[in-house]
Amino acid sequence: MIKDLVDHIAILVDDLEIAEEWYTEQLKAEISYKDYKYVRLKVHNTNIALINRQYYDYAHIGILVENKEDLPENGKIVHHRDGTIGCYVKDPFGNYLEYIWYSKDQKKIFTDD
Repeated sequence: MIKDLVDHIAILVDDLEIAEEWYTEQLKAEISYKDYKYVRLKVHNTNIALINRQYYDYAHIGILVENKEDLPENGKIVHHRDGTIGCYVKDPFGNYLEYIWYSKDQKKIFTDD
């Protein structure tokens, strides 16, 4: 399992439009994906996901895995509407990691591969 490759950092926001405007301006970020629940921004060496608090329970750090089989067994599996599969694991302090898997087609959209 690739455990040290950070794919994205997800930040809870109350208003996606305001957050999108602020983060794109402050970080000179490019929008790589957008829908009514989240905006994914490409920021030089990583991605930031602005996630709407209305639909998401917690902020998290996304860790990319190569294979579905690499998703941890000790977390909550979520099949996202964009076809990705995530597994949320809580650390001892209440913070979350999302181990995330992309299909070959999704990698073309969400990564530089």
